[in-house]
Amino acid sequence: MLHRSLLQSVAITSCVSISCWGASVPAVTAAAIGIVTASGHFTVEKSQVWGNSTLFDGATVETGTASSQMALENGVRIQLGAQSRARVWSNRVRLEKGVGQVTAGASYEVDAGRLAIRSSGANARMRIVLAANGNVEVASLAGEARVMGAGLPVTSIASGRSLSFAMQAVPEGSLTRSGCLLFKDGHVLLQDDDTREVDELLGSGLNPNVGNRVEIQGTAAAGKSVLPIATALINVSSVTLKEQGGCLSVAAALDARTDVPAGAAATTSSAGSSPAGAAAAGAAGKAAGTAAAAAGISTGAKIAIIAAVAGGGAGAAIAVAGSKKSTSP
Repeated sequence: MLHRSLLQSVAITSCVSISCWGASVPAVTAAAIGIVTASGHFTVEKSQVWGNSTLFDGATVETGTASSQMALENGVRIQLGAQSRARVWSNRVRLEKGVGQVTAGASYEVDAGRLAIRSSGANARMRIVLAANGNVEVASLAGEARVMGAGLPVTSIASGRSLSFAMQAVPEGSLTRSGCLLFKDGHVLLQDDDTREVDELLGSGLNPNVGNRVEIQGTAAAGKSVLPIATALINVSSVTLKEQGGCLSVAAALDARTDVPAGAAATTSSAGSSPAGAAAAGAAGKAAGTAAAAAGISTGAKIAIIAAVAGGGAGAAIAVAGSKKSTSP
């Protein structure tokens, strides 16, 4: 924890630095949450600073040719790359431009584009890049990074992996998953190839594809799966076969089956779904994939996930491309 005396002394130094540049010092009413330093000049709330400055809750920091480092009283450490901008609070940071790296525990959030990213575990490190076209790249350098969109879980990124997210306009609510279709305790499951997350699926056309690798499109269903291993419940509108078989090892790991036992009940969609809605969701998923390719997403992209835009009726398609490379700070 930083001492108040240190913060006060840094504040005096910052005022001197700002005066040297001929800028007026704005009145500060927010609480001091830490300090920001750099090897060159940067701006805090549009006032130019050289060297260091006190960091106040909700302040906007923007770098020029030099990167900057922020040390918060709660132990969070934030690095901003050159030509980057972020607004910083004690419990979260919003990356508005460029590159940021955060070392923090599970309670700290990084907002970038329409995504909210949280670190998992003590001293977890994440690197986030916000491109000029709105695309977001998230790399987990240590620990696990959990990505949310409009308050809903999108994916988890293991240490040493990175995912790229491209936002595309599509109807609200559509989801795309790709992986092994399995049967367990009377339920059809899919484990995603990239994230390893497991979802329970509802809909027609699932049982004949159990044991195969497929791509499904659909929407989030109300309620939760009764199976502890499933993180979400999805109403499926379309199923596309990608590979016959190839799911024995996945089934063994999940204690699931690659076939549907004789006499098992057919899987049906939950209440509220309709053929028209299913067709619309399927078409939206295909359109999202086409748009992602046009936007320059790599051919390795395997997921298109839709997250609702807060306060609007439209949605954002999040195309995800997996990578095993680690990213240095």
